[in-house]
Amino acid sequence: MNSAEICPLTEEAVADLLASRDTRRHGRTGDRRKSPRWPFPGTAELWVPDECGREFYTLATSLNLSIHGVGLRCDDPLPEGLEMGIALHEPEMSLHGRVRVRHCTEVEGEFLLGVEFIRDEA
Repeated sequence: MNSAEICPLTEEAVADLLASRDTRRHGRTGDRRKSPRWPFPGTAELWVPDECGREFYTLATSLNLSIHGVGLRCDDPLPEGLEMGIALHEPEMSLHGRVRVRHCTEVEGEFLLGVEFIRDEA
């Protein structure tokens, strides 16, 4: 991967990533979802702010992806509403931007997070 494949987390970039795979048959929606989500395993880097304004770095695993957000599995609980930096790494490209934690659920000692993309697009 070269630096041209590291893209800002725009709706267009996520759509391109989804289009790069055969996602037509696997999308799932729930009654509260804005858009379908697809299984999309990969690595996610998170930059989580602490109470002093510093950030700590941690890794998570992406589970599914939609135009509006991503499902993650991580070792640490994160509070609902927390905003943080993220980089999603897939073979086709890496995306970087900001997300907001929508929910965090403990399951067998790990935490499942639903995060929503924060976009500064005009």
